[in-house]
Amino acid sequence: MEHTEGLGRLAEVWVDGTPLAVCDGVSAADRPSRPGLMGAVRLQYVSQQGFSLELATAENPGGKKFLDPVHQWTYVGYGQVVSLMPVVIDFGLVQMEDAHWVTDESLIGQYVAVPIDRLEIVPASAPDWPEEIG
Repeated sequence: MEHTEGLGRLAEVWVDGTPLAVCDGVSAADRPSRPGLMGAVRLQYVSQQGFSLELATAENPGGKKFLDPVHQWTYVGYGQVVSLMPVVIDFGLVQMEDAHWVTDESLIGQYVAVPIDRLEIVPASAPDWPEEIG
C-alpha cells in the first residue's frame, strides 16, 4: 500500500507497477495501515448498479483487458470471463470474482465490461465452501 486515509477511505496500492485507487478494507479502525508491501490481501469489487454478464459482453467487443479509472475508486473493468461458479473475470492486471452466479458455460472466454462502483483491498480469506467442492 502506498498510502491510505484509513479504513473505508481512499487508499493507493500498486499492482505490478500500476497504481490503483481503492477503498481501504484492511486498516484497523483506529489506525491506518503503514505504507509497504502487504501480504494476505486481495482486490474485490462492488457493482451497485444491476447488469447482466450476457449484456456486458456487448460492451467489450474489442476484447480489452484493463481497469479504466472513472473517479477515485470507481472503474469500468474490461476483461474476460475465465470461470463460473464463482464467476472469475481476468482484467489483465488482476483476476477477481464477480458476485453474479451464472451457469451459462458459453460465457467462459467471453469479453465483458463491468461497472465497478468500488474497488476494494480486503484481507484474503479462504473459500467459504468445503475444499472437496472447489
